[in-house]
Amino acid sequence: MRKRPRQQRSRALVDSLIEATIRTIAEEGLEAATTVRIAERTGVSVGSLYQYFDRKEDLYQAAMESLVAELQAVVDAELANLTEVTVSGFARQLLEHVWLLLEANNGRYLNVVRYWAQLDGLQLIATLEQKALGALSLYLLHHPPQKPQKDLPVKAYIFVNSVMLTLVRYISDPPPNISRTQLIDGFVTLSEQLLV
Repeated sequence: MRKRPRQQRSRALVDSLIEATIRTIAEEGLEAATTVRIAERTGVSVGSLYQYFDRKEDLYQAAMESLVAELQAVVDAELANLTEVTVSGFARQLLEHVWLLLEANNGRYLNVVRYWAQLDGLQLIATLEQKALGALSLYLLHHPPQKPQKDLPVKAYIFVNSVMLTLVRYISDPPPNISRTQLIDGFVTLSEQLLV
């Protein structure tokens, strides 16, 4: 971001530009998400856009950061409601709430995730990975495995990254013979095999 907005009106403009970026990518595709199109959808001049963002890739980054922030909020909400559930129940609840977020607002984030690989999201994957590993660690502190686990950090790393990367792959190019329910069931089974 070129310049940080200080006034309420400037913050509102930046938020509008980010939202227009998300909507444009979701509704029209990544190729259509040019600075001209985003400014047009926001109702401002391209010059106003360039006061805050140097290039369209900076807008893409801000859009992805918005998605990651909302995903982190979903994780936090699940952690705030830790109950006496199994690790598989925790995994299922979390994955279903993540999916609800992705499908909200006509699937706007679901459509954005389809372009994840083209949006240079490696740093954001690392952010999500740390959040998910922290959530899993907190869950395991409250619900320790029934028997001692060898290499639990390795297993947690494998589980978290398997889930994240498989989700991105599934959303980007869904296989016709695997439903969302089957995918979540597979993750739940994996959680039971690795972490119990």
